[in-house]
Amino acid sequence: MTTLEADPAPPSSPGASASRWGRHPRWLAPTFVGALAFIWLSVVERTFMAANSSWLPAGFRIHDMTANNTQQTVDVAEMNSYGIRFAWYEHVYPPLLDLIRYVLMLPEVRAGLEPSGDAVDDRLYWLFGVFFGVVVAIVYLWVRDLTGSGWWALGASVLWAVSPISVTVMTLLEPTPLSMTLVTLTFYLLYRFLKTRSMSYSTAFFGALLVASLSRNVVQLHVMAILAVAVVAFWIMARNRRKVLLVVNLILVLLTFFWPVRAFVMYGTWDVSTHTGYHRAGALWIDPRTAPEPSYPFHISDNALSFTSRFNTQPLVAENYKLGLAANELMLSDPMEAGSRLARSLTITIPNALLPITATTDNYLVEQFWWSAPYEWLFSGWSYVLLLLGSAVIIIWARGWPGSLRLLRRYGWFAVFWILVAIPVAFSNRYWPPGSEDLGPIHTEAARLKAFLEVPLYAVAFYAAWLLVGRVRGWLVKQRESAASNAA
Repeated sequence: MTTLEADPAPPSSPGASASRWGRHPRWLAPTFVGALAFIWLSVVERTFMAANSSWLPAGFRIHDMTANNTQQTVDVAEMNSYGIRFAWYEHVYPPLLDLIRYVLMLPEVRAGLEPSGDAVDDRLYWLFGVFFGVVVAIVYLWVRDLTGSGWWALGASVLWAVSPISVTVMTLLEPTPLSMTLVTLTFYLLYRFLKTRSMSYSTAFFGALLVASLSRNVVQLHVMAILAVAVVAFWIMARNRRKVLLVVNLILVLLTFFWPVRAFVMYGTWDVSTHTGYHRAGALWIDPRTAPEPSYPFHISDNALSFTSRFNTQPLVAENYKLGLAANELMLSDPMEAGSRLARSLTITIPNALLPITATTDNYLVEQFWWSAPYEWLFSGWSYVLLLLGSAVIIIWARGWPGSLRLLRRYGWFAVFWILVAIPVAFSNRYWPPGSEDLGPIHTEAARLKAFLEVPLYAVAFYAAWLLVGRVRGWLVKQRESAASNAA
């Protein structure tokens, strides 16, 4: 039995492991690694900012983006003037990042000053550095779980921490670093539940998913149905069933349903982002200008006027409602045509997903990394595909078909949720909003969105490398023993 199916036996007591320096809690090493990752990124960022303040945007931003003008956020001054109630009426995106930004702007507000978008962005860099450390710590934990080796886990963590791709993703001043951290944590907790069958991990998974659902549009109607099944399935699978945890799990899932239900009541859609209509219609190649005008319910227009800020507008609510209806009508009336159009969308999204995010997103700091080229080569195009396929082949070869099938059965639910996250990435193409036709007819951000899928793949690739090295080392030992035996 490999360490993928059972935790390495602790040397003396639960929660402790031995090393040449003595015993230490199992949480200490990942905490230390995560803290070092935070310190490393913070020192690199702040050194670069100080050395290049004369030309960097606002004197400190390492890219042209500001959180105050992305498509997924609202303006800090308008948040301040409206008050924290803005979150209830925010429909352009789930409100968690904007709630964080609301807190980060309070030092100026309490000092009697106008809220500063620049100050909030500067504080976000620090916060996202903490999130970066959390993701690196999860990489360490995951690889250590799979291999049973702290050294392999450390190597994987270091390579992830210095990756120009991960640094680019985790320094974007928009919801991606927050949701990347939460989705990665959710994946890891699901893996831990499936590995240990401990009921407490299922509760942690549903809790993390609830928080993640407030950071991005991860819980749509079909996902809610699968979550309802998962609650029951996880209860059956758990080895230490506790009714109190079942009740907690049910409450967490109901709370996860709450925000989509609130969107339906207020805006006539289950989508928690009013950009979703553009994506759903874009994946089906429905030009927004050709979609028929529906009869809009009065209440969605009235609610949309309650709080207006940048993209959080009444026209976007109406457009999302219209495009959602057009997409649903096509899928229900002509599923064959809809399927054909979805397949066509893959010709847009897959080539983009195979690009490294560094090729699609400018980052002045990462441009200085001399080691970017090998990372971009390995994690893009056919080399990336071959890396993943090679990892799968090694695992099947090392474990054999029976062992590989046991893995599939044991971690089937992980595959389900990974695919649920992958679907929006695979069909993320959309037409540009009205007035932006000069940017091109259709675009996708699959190169950025695939970041949510990559930590599990990265951990599996290291697991495959560990298996391969173990098999090769065992073969070499046998060869030496055979040679010694023949010589004798």
